[in-house]
Amino acid sequence: MGCTQASAAKGNDNVRTSNTRVDREQDKKAAKEENKGYQQTMQFLSKVMLFKKLPKHQHPLLAAACQPAEYKVGQVVISQGDAGAEFFVIRRGQASISITKDNKTTKVATLKEGDYFGENALLREEPRSATITAETPLSCLKITREKFQELGLHEQLQFANRKAVGAGGRRQVATKPPSPKTPQETALIKDALLQNMNLQTMLKLDEARLEAVLAVLWKEVVPAGTELIREGDMTADYFYVVQDGSFDVYISDQGEEPGGGSG
Repeated sequence: MGCTQASAAKGNDNVRTSNTRVDREQDKKAAKEENKGYQQTMQFLSKVMLFKKLPKHQHPLLAAACQPAEYKVGQVVISQGDAGAEFFVIRRGQASISITKDNKTTKVATLKEGDYFGENALLREEPRSATITAETPLSCLKITREKFQELGLHEQLQFANRKAVGAGGRRQVATKPPSPKTPQETALIKDALLQNMNLQTMLKLDEARLEAVLAVLWKEVVPAGTELIREGDMTADYFYVVQDGSFDVYISDQGEEPGGGSG
């Protein structure tokens, strides 16, 4: 009787030891996968133009704060008018930006890998200014307002002013037929676009997007003294590439009227 009890106890100990070993192996495997995902996230974020100016020591903190989010084709990620508390960076896939005005919905842009959206709700606690819908299976990284502010990203990142996107359906903008372009002009325009850091933080300029911009640009001679844009304007309808000539930039200082200082 005593021998049987001893054998049973020894058998139970073996089962417990075996289970513990399996649990440890599973924990190791899970930790390895988690670390691999973390490294991949950090590597991806380091290539996103928006984050390139962040100090290197903050990249791991940013990666740890990001959460993965997956969306199916046709799924709405954010809706125009909703309150927002998250910021998104597209890791894989493609999404559309659409604006609804007077019950009419218009697609105004397409977002791809490396592009971001949702920053206005974090910076100014504004309602969502557009609807973002997955056009393909969409993989994103998202960060909450709480984490965004905790890391001080609202003070360190430079977001391009994208109010013009929201203005797409509000009024008619005068345009002209595209102008033919020489190879030299094409090269000049592409180089100007690629060197523009504000554009690079807003979206990834691949060859398809460069060609799309080239297809709609027109040439215009601007007389000396013409004011092209004014500081403080809430609309931004046109983008300029200077081919010949020069221009002056003036910015106001401590409440002075625009034009009061030299830039």
